[in-house]
Amino acid sequence: MPELSTLSPALLASALLVALWLGLIRALRHSMYLLALLSLCATVMHEACHWLVGLLLHARPASVSLWPQRQGQRWILGSVSFRNLHLGNAALVALAPLALFPLGWQLALHWLLPAFQAGHYGQWLLAAYVVACCAYGGLPSLVDLRLGAASALLYALLLAALYWLAHYAGLL
Repeated sequence: MPELSTLSPALLASALLVALWLGLIRALRHSMYLLALLSLCATVMHEACHWLVGLLLHARPASVSLWPQRQGQRWILGSVSFRNLHLGNAALVALAPLALFPLGWQLALHWLLPAFQAGHYGQWLLAAYVVACCAYGGLPSLVDLRLGAASALLYALLLAALYWLAHYAGLL
């Protein structure tokens, strides 16, 4: 595994390249079709997270769209619809793309940095793009947050109640 305790040339160059990919994706936000093309990897990963967690939690994914669609003044890059989304599973399904952050970190450690250190610059460029897509696609959308908000609040209240019970029972 690469050394991360110092700012090595591999770490600095890789961080800069990932930042450049993210900057390019962000800069293209006004050209929807270029953005959709460049962020297709991020969109696929984002929607795959929703779909997989929805499948595991019996939210019953019904359809997946990876084609950009205009809704009023906004563009939707992708979506997954579910037939059984409820308070018990909505927060986890909505926040599923957050799993892309640890995935991106692992890809950086085990693919991006080693590719640079080995001098495989084409692979390094591709790895930086995929890591940037993990960062870009890992953020839940506003729709995701809205759909999972009530469920997340329920989980937060349950955790607070459990903490309170454990505290007053002398377990903490």
